[in-house]
Parts: sequence; C-alpha cells; structure tokens
Amino acid sequence: MSFKFSRAQRIRSRSDFAYIYEHGQLYKDEFFRVFYVRKHPPEPGRLGLSISKKLGKAHVRNRIKRIIRETFRLHPELTGRLDLIVQPRSTAATLSNEQLRQRFVEALIALRENR
Repeated sequence: MSFKFSRAQRIRSRSDFAYIYEHGQLYKDEFFRVFYVRKHPPEPGRLGLSISKKLGKAHVRNRIKRIIRETFRLHPELTGRLDLIVQPRSTAATLSNEQLRQRFVEALIALRENR
C-alpha cells in the first residue's frame, strides 16, 4: 500500500467539482456534507475537499484535511467507485483526531450502504 495521496485520488478540476455538485447526490450528517457520484466501471475513488474559513484558523482546517485524506486513503474498500466532495461542518472542528476519523468512516459506510 502506498503512503502517498496520489494525484489520481484527487478531484482537482473545476469541471469535476461542478459535475459532482450538479449531478451528484448529497449525504448529510452532524459533521459532514458529502456530495458523491457513483462511477459505473470499477475505478478507484477520488476525493475533493471544500473547507470554509468559517471552520477555523488555518491549522484547524489543515488538521481536518489531513485526517480526511488519510482516512480516505486507508479505506479503499469503502471509497471505490465513488467520487466524493467532503465539506466538514463547524462541529467537526470540535472532535479529536480519532473521533473525526471514526465519524468519517461511519459516513463512508453509510454512503456505501445507501446504494
């Protein structure tokens, strides 16, 4: 397993973000809003992050981004065939690293079961 979050795992282009926002579905819970699109040929999942400055200072936003990316990378069985855009809510900033990781895994499981 590679320990790098590669370019192939990222959603980077404006057109990809726009497509997912327009054609995707929305999953919401107390800590995250996740826009997602299921891909029909089995391809690895990709992740995009959209984090507002309302969430906190830069070090808070960066900590949340690092944890979400790491959780996404470590759970390919939950993220395969999904393009995700994750928007953490302000309540996510109050969680510890382990709690944030666990809540994001729970959100991924809920997405996986919500076929």
